[in-house]
Amino acid sequence: MNDGKAAILLLKGVQELPLSIQHGYMDAGYDFVPIYQQLFALKAHSVIAYNKRGEGEWAGYDEHFALTCVRKHSYRYNSYDKKNQSLKYVRSKECAPLAKDSLCQKVYKVRIQTDLRRYTAPARGSEK
Repeated sequence: MNDGKAAILLLKGVQELPLSIQHGYMDAGYDFVPIYQQLFALKAHSVIAYNKRGEGEWAGYDEHFALTCVRKHSYRYNSYDKKNQSLKYVRSKECAPLAKDSLCQKVYKVRIQTDLRRYTAPARGSEK
């Protein structure tokens, strides 16, 4: 049994105990969708290093899965909305001139359930 499978069993066992987990800090060896799902079921935030596993790049997004504008500037993580379970990103300062032409929206939000592996709270790449 590898560590990832053992972690899932451990998290399922914790769910039955009178414990509260707020965060799951793990290295890239634990980057499996079932672990994210189990942490989400526990209402815990997953802070797990992303393992690309030979995946290609996402067009229109940076290495932390934040949207990029037409000039390839990344939106900045701003906050997490607990009620809607969504991440809020705001446009970068470099994109201010594009706002007049409506080429660069001011804010965009993404729900973490869209992809639990890519969208974590706090957002990947943020100082938070």
